[in-house]
Amino acid sequence: MASKRAGRRAKDPMDRVRGAVSRAEIEGLTKSLVKIPSHSQIPTREKEVAEFLNEYLVGEGIDARLRQVEKDRPNVMAVIKGSGKGRSLMLNGHTDTVPPYEMDIPPFTPKVADGRLYGRGSLDMKGGLAAMAMALVALDRAKVPLAGDLYLAAVIGEEERSEGTEDVVLRGPKADMAIVGEHTDLEIQPSQRGLEWFDIHFYGKAAHGGLADQGVNAISMAAKFVNLLESDLLPRLRAKGGKKTLPPTLNVGVISGGQQSSSVADHCVVKIDRRWTPEEDLKTVFQEIYDLFDALKKADPNFRAELKRDVTGMKTMTHVPNYVPSDHRVVTSLKESVAMVTGEPARVTSFFGWTDASLMTHFGKTPTVVFGPGGKGAHSRVEYVLTEDLQKCMLVYAATAMDICG
Repeated sequence: MASKRAGRRAKDPMDRVRGAVSRAEIEGLTKSLVKIPSHSQIPTREKEVAEFLNEYLVGEGIDARLRQVEKDRPNVMAVIKGSGKGRSLMLNGHTDTVPPYEMDIPPFTPKVADGRLYGRGSLDMKGGLAAMAMALVALDRAKVPLAGDLYLAAVIGEEERSEGTEDVVLRGPKADMAIVGEHTDLEIQPSQRGLEWFDIHFYGKAAHGGLADQGVNAISMAAKFVNLLESDLLPRLRAKGGKKTLPPTLNVGVISGGQQSSSVADHCVVKIDRRWTPEEDLKTVFQEIYDLFDALKKADPNFRAELKRDVTGMKTMTHVPNYVPSDHRVVTSLKESVAMVTGEPARVTSFFGWTDASLMTHFGKTPTVVFGPGGKGAHSRVEYVLTEDLQKCMLVYAATAMDICG
């Protein structure tokens, strides 16, 4: 009887997946990815890390190839083909990182200590990307037959203009559902706010500092505008709240203006980050700023300002909000997989930032949620991913693929 039970366990697909890839292998792949700089300040950008990942997958017997998005900037496109009778799932992760700036740790010399793997991009998001790649490897090694196709898209440019995911949306492959592997602390996050960047230009009149009353100070205009933002618009945004996402926010990130202290500033720029919810729309987001202009113009006839949309962070697709209903198959499947792997009920929350999931859901018509490992320090001076979460994520991705693809 015991031998029969052991035989049944050996035939269980999830047991085979668990035994197919070790924790050390997932950590090793993450380290290898972190070692390769792939940020905007190096000439090769994502090229070398994409070539490495593609070669790794091909070496494991996975059907993978490089697809050029821009010159010398390829996506890695991999697939485990199904029998054609099931739904398809795409795992999406980005190969680029932010620059190392002035990190307090060696950015490209990954180190594991106390269950943490340190290095630039370990959390955002080479750890999640490694777990996704290893999910394909584990399913292939375990010889788990799928009915639907399982894709991996390792994309370029998420930290800047999302060129890689735009390419997937426009050129395929088309999946029925998708998961973006950004860091979520093992929480399932089927929603996120939209993102807009504004440059507000204020125009004054230059004059000598000794004759300041003959000029019109653009910095003073900017100050009045920022004060009105904080006293009027911000409280209204907080009061709106968010039914499907976190509440809308507005942040003044940069103020620059003037030429020297002895001159009246004739120009000033305020840069704003605006996070908007599915209940809002872009027309309203713009109109709120114009309404402040009108109020300040009424109080001061010399007030002159112009709103310009900063599109440097997008290629062609607007950074819209993302929302996938909690009862959608990709969400419920992830919940079951997380509970099975971790032994605890899954938490469904909302992502704090913006990810490529919005492009997949809105423009690609592929319902996409965000789920990935935990850690700290994305974009900061000390960045790490939790090594235990890498293995958990790999198992969750594989289990979800088995459920959705069939």
